[in-house]
Amino acid sequence: MKLLKGDGYESSDEGSVEAGLTLIPTTAFFLLVMQLVITGSFQVMETIDLQSALRRTALFGSEGSEFAFAHSRIVNQKSAEIPGGGELLIAESIKRVPTISSLAPKNVGASSHVIVVRE
Repeated sequence: MKLLKGDGYESSDEGSVEAGLTLIPTTAFFLLVMQLVITGSFQVMETIDLQSALRRTALFGSEGSEFAFAHSRIVNQKSAEIPGGGELLIAESIKRVPTISSLAPKNVGASSHVIVVRE
């Protein structure tokens, strides 16, 4: 059976190149947005974990803080005296975030800052 031009059965490849050209930037944009979502999630999880460890340190002393701060993160812990009694504990943490795409910057870190008052 021979197909004629007006039969409505013809296969058209028009638009396939344009569709491919729009798919590449859309995929790159999706990967970059996913990297931002993962980085934000890691920052929230790191802040919650650091807050919990620092609160435990403020309540029970520094016996368990070495284990709590020994994870794969860089922790800078400071303390300052409060006038009238008490102590202000400040912790800063930087944790490495996994990279899901080669388009994202390398060695992305999530930074967290936590303050706890020990009375």
